[in-house]
Amino acid sequence: MTDEAVTALAEPSQRLVARLVDTLIVGVPLATAATAIFSRETAQTVVAPVAFAAVYLVYEAVQLAIWGRTVGKRLTGLRVVSADGGPLRVPQALVRSAIYAVPPAARPIPVLNVLAGIFWLAEIGLIFEGDLHQALHDRAAGTLVIDVRSRPEPVAEPEDIPLSDV
Repeated sequence: MTDEAVTALAEPSQRLVARLVDTLIVGVPLATAATAIFSRETAQTVVAPVAFAAVYLVYEAVQLAIWGRTVGKRLTGLRVVSADGGPLRVPQALVRSAIYAVPPAARPIPVLNVLAGIFWLAEIGLIFEGDLHQALHDRAAGTLVIDVRSRPEPVAEPEDIPLSDV
């Protein structure tokens, strides 16, 4: 594992903000377009979830395969790397992206909709479990999310200087 990956794993809050940014980048235009083309109910219950899953899969997989980060991860200073600290490989980007993107496509199917909701709660919960902060998609793809922002060096504390008897 590289020094960069060892010293700077991403915090769960950074990851959640990055994911929110990416979701808005993909979701808002898709929901707007779907609502303009289809009835509101059809757009919200069928078209938008399926379109979101497909577009988000491509959005994330391509950016991760090329740069190791999405727009949201760039804004929050994060990068996805292989669990061994090396660069992310294309199959890892695809597996990671698919596991995250596919559950929204289950929204139109009542039972699968509930299971997808439970899955996403488990995804979020796993980020807080363990030292590596790996969600299910990280574990399955063998990836880590690291913080690549420069961190200031800690200031050395002065040694305790004993007071002499005066």
